[in-house]
Amino acid sequence: MFISKLEVNNFRGIVSGEIPLRKFTGLIGPNNCGKTTIVEALALVLGRDRLVRNLTEHDFHGSDPHAADRILIIATLTGFATNDPANHADWIRHGRATPKWQNTASGAVSEIQDPATDRLACQIAFAARFDLETLEPVTVRYFYDAADLADPFDEEMPVTPIPAELLRQIGFFLVPASRTWDRMLSFGSELFRRVVSYVGGRPATAVLAERTRLRNPINPLEEDPNLSQLISDVNGDIRSLFGHDLELKLRVTTTDSEGILEAIAPHFALGNETALPAKRHGSGLISVQTLLLLVRFGQMRVARGDGFMMVIEEPELHVPPPLQRKLLHLLRTMTTQTIVTTHSPIVAAIPDAHEVSLVVNHNGALTGKPLMNGPIPADADNCLRSLFVSARDATVLALMHPVVLIPEGKFDANWLRLLVKCCELGIAANDPAQSFAHEVGVIPTVDARALDTLGHLSTVAPRIVCLFDSDQAGRDYTAAACRREIAPSAIIRWPDGWSMEHVIGWIVAADPTVLDDQTLAEAGVPPGLANFIAALADRDRLKRGEVVHGLIADAILRRAACRTRVSYVLRVLADIAAGRQPHADAAVREERGRSVVWTVRCP
Repeated sequence: MFISKLEVNNFRGIVSGEIPLRKFTGLIGPNNCGKTTIVEALALVLGRDRLVRNLTEHDFHGSDPHAADRILIIATLTGFATNDPANHADWIRHGRATPKWQNTASGAVSEIQDPATDRLACQIAFAARFDLETLEPVTVRYFYDAADLADPFDEEMPVTPIPAELLRQIGFFLVPASRTWDRMLSFGSELFRRVVSYVGGRPATAVLAERTRLRNPINPLEEDPNLSQLISDVNGDIRSLFGHDLELKLRVTTTDSEGILEAIAPHFALGNETALPAKRHGSGLISVQTLLLLVRFGQMRVARGDGFMMVIEEPELHVPPPLQRKLLHLLRTMTTQTIVTTHSPIVAAIPDAHEVSLVVNHNGALTGKPLMNGPIPADADNCLRSLFVSARDATVLALMHPVVLIPEGKFDANWLRLLVKCCELGIAANDPAQSFAHEVGVIPTVDARALDTLGHLSTVAPRIVCLFDSDQAGRDYTAAACRREIAPSAIIRWPDGWSMEHVIGWIVAADPTVLDDQTLAEAGVPPGLANFIAALADRDRLKRGEVVHGLIADAILRRAACRTRVSYVLRVLADIAAGRQPHADAAVREERGRSVVWTVRCP
């Protein structure tokens, strides 16, 4: 079994939200969009309350819950071995869950089955209310039967609680976004304790023997010559005060069984070297050793017919890049379900595109939109393959910004990247142009397929802006984009007749000594502004010369007047992309079809 859909209501920053989940799911999105809230919602509904900090009124959306307010989290379970409810009496029968049916295409859940498209499912829920008399949250976990179900806290209509044994069958495990690998292989780790319990319990004989040894050490610390006099004096003082012998002993632990278990710390030895504590080793070695524990536990659970659902927050914090792919591929093969949250384009490029969902939170309305509805087709064109296969890391990086900008071609995207570099290295940190880098993610459009790129991303990104030239091709792109059913939020065009190369020429024109740079001359950059712009636009000369583009950007960076124009361009683009009114006379607005067209002015 696995969770195919999670619905979250009134929990922290989420008013309402629905997240589709697959057997392998990567969740991406900017900071504070709700990824951790999704993870902790899973922990609550699956009975792992200890993995979530104690609920308070701050966990209710708005932080001021009234008597009728409820946190409600609903998980849809599917993936049963057969579609016959009678074969799954532990979960679905009278006194347990009501049989539900989930459409495999839409994810919709119904109590009426369509045998052609539906799979058996059941729903479980977690609800919480805040008791205004005790000032504490009251919670319940139960089988969720109907959308119009009465208040789960209504004593006259009691809900059906979920037996803990059923939740244990799912086997939910969480690796949170904190560096805890060095404690994983010790009794201080709940995961390690569960593994030990699963394979047969604590090592009682060994612990008792160690307890005896520690209580009666061969060479007690208090008999050491450097300590013995001090200990003797203290014992004398104790006898004087209490009137009887009460000797001080120094022991490594508390010498009870629990103290010994808590004191156990993992050590690793390389060859015949002295074993060192885990935290003194590099993170790579620690994480690899810990993965062996996870792999072994998962294999044992699955072999016994139990579930193993692993959720890892930001694996890039736990293991170095060479191990991230290995970690996720291991989990894919050994778990019944794996969910990963990440900010890393590298990690997000490991699952298939349809297994990666962009989490968006708009004023409390949460959505999780897969990059694709299904696996990439074998006959996919270059545009689709570039977006979601070969350059998916760049696509994911762009999607993690509030606004996605689709330029006309990849060289435009490269020039924007270089202008951002100039901005970050040569312009004041409080300059409004700096907002471009953290607000706008640029897609490196392949083969001038801007409209195709727009079509592929329009159902995923919440705000898309296009950037076109003002030549005939750019005007055609603009007209076609405005006619689309899902049009871009805005279209930005350069001044009439201009392309990106003209914009670079305008920036250089602020200080033409840029073209006197000997390094540029040696790289084939011609003197004279008109010749420079013509060479930049010529595909047989400098159009594709990304190395030369970098040299030009470095020369621009060294000229204050040029940096000022870079700031102007990026500020105008950022304002329009983010939906703000650009500063006076910087751009001309025009309503066009389903979109707004802005023509930039470069005075």
